[in-house]
Amino acid sequence: MHSRREIRQATIQLLYCSDIEGGAPAEEATESFWELLLEDDFTKFTKASVKSVLHLNQGRQKRYVKLVEQAPLLVSIIDSDPSARKLRIALNAVLKSENKWQSLLDSLQRIFKPSDQEIPTDLPVALKEIYLLNKTLRDQRKAWFEQLEDHPSFNNKSESVNASISAIGRVSDRIIMVENPSDFPQHSDVKHLIGTAAKMTTFKEAVNNSVSLVTKNKEAIDSKINEVVENYAPERIDPVDRAILRLGVAEILFNSEVPNAVAINEAIEISQSLSNTDSSKFVNGILDKIAKSNA
Repeated sequence: MHSRREIRQATIQLLYCSDIEGGAPAEEATESFWELLLEDDFTKFTKASVKSVLHLNQGRQKRYVKLVEQAPLLVSIIDSDPSARKLRIALNAVLKSENKWQSLLDSLQRIFKPSDQEIPTDLPVALKEIYLLNKTLRDQRKAWFEQLEDHPSFNNKSESVNASISAIGRVSDRIIMVENPSDFPQHSDVKHLIGTAAKMTTFKEAVNNSVSLVTKNKEAIDSKINEVVENYAPERIDPVDRAILRLGVAEILFNSEVPNAVAINEAIEISQSLSNTDSSKFVNGILDKIAKSNA
């Protein structure tokens, strides 16, 4: 579990990034920002997810081979019936995506090196493509079976193909669990992923809540700082110091669960690590005055 110090530091980083000229709102932090901030957890989670996907696909490969062997005969049967054009389109979509799946899987296997301490930048991208295609395939399989309902005369003729498609579909369901392990807390396939996923989610939620405390009360926070800083103007204060100050004031004014002494001490120590000694003295003086005036 991440410490309160780590949550505060991440909050300050987000506030700083959003406060510089042209910065996006802190609440809209990009996924790449979180990947950098949670690098160790993200690396562990990505590697474990890739291993799970590759493991599940060991069984999927055999089913795919069967489908490829069975499909041509069914395609020729469907092609002989002009009224079954939509059925052929639905089957083609499944077969095309299944072929693409194999290409993506080959790419994933080529990129992934379990022994590497760091993950290649294109590994998360490849994993996301697998997840996206998996969702597409689920929709396409559904469309295929819906078309079969409109063409019942093909049910017996497509029995073997349907069995292979359904078998592959069961693997897809398990891939969904790898993508969203927290939705399946009791399933043995993803228990090893749940802890890391929950840790990252909890951290992001805590940081976002802390950021929101500042952004929602920004006007009141700056007004309070203005009361104790002569000729205060936010742009005249270093952006890092400004983020530290705003978070400290937010905790003093709007978070009763954090004692004033803790809010001030944390702001001082973070200022010493992210800024300099003069900044920490400056932050200490302002927060101390605000805490006393708010007592």
